[in-house]
Amino acid sequence: MKKLVLSLCGALFLLSGCSNGGVDEDALTAVDKNQNIRQVCIKGSTRGAPDDFMDSLIASLKKKNIIGERVKDNRTVCNHILSFSAKGNRNIIARARLRVLSGINNQPLGSVSYKLKGEEKDRVAQVGLQGQTDLMVNQLFKNY
Repeated sequence: MKKLVLSLCGALFLLSGCSNGGVDEDALTAVDKNQNIRQVCIKGSTRGAPDDFMDSLIASLKKKNIIGERVKDNRTVCNHILSFSAKGNRNIIARARLRVLSGINNQPLGSVSYKLKGEEKDRVAQVGLQGQTDLMVNQLFKNY
């Protein structure tokens, strides 16, 4: 009986520690396909983000047939803006949030939140930074 109780406690401990990371489905708002987005201006702070985050983000957008253009100032006029915040180390993302906004009135068109935890850590060990940005962009533009 004692072994059964210990086994059950161990199983519960393991299950509680294996929470899924990745995209937070509750915070996901996918961009509507009717928006017909083909180009976005990318704005955000790369401070605290992985070194190649912008390049990976542009490559992920390209896979969805969307052109990503880096923008450093507010003088550039854009129809659609991809705003981001990202934290991590030099190689991977620990947390990130991507938001697509209308360039005309800053109305939110979609957003996605990401956390590196649980089983996602194992997946990222195989796919790296590009796999992380692909996941976020694929969810954000899943209707495309």
